[in-house]
Amino acid sequence: MLFGTFDYIILVLIFLINIVVWKFKIIKKRNWILYLVAFLFFGFVIPLLSVDFEIEKATKDQPIVDNFTLLYTYFRFPVWWFIGIIEIFILRNLLSKIKS
Repeated sequence: MLFGTFDYIILVLIFLINIVVWKFKIIKKRNWILYLVAFLFFGFVIPLLSVDFEIEKATKDQPIVDNFTLLYTYFRFPVWWFIGIIEIFILRNLLSKIKS
């Protein structure tokens, strides 16, 4: 399973943030800080939290946990990187429509 409860919650929050940015025009222009924040969140913060929550959930009530069982958690990094790239394209598109 590539997505857990935490991941679905984060995806809903990202969707809501996109709607707020589109509706209320919170972000006026593109700058490097926006891309840096998106890179840090989608590159490191969200995947690490996602892996941490999944490991906690998978090891609860398990007497013996080997590393091969939790190998799938490392695939959360490329999935969130891909979602981050899509999010940057969406934000660029929304901001270009706001600008014009």
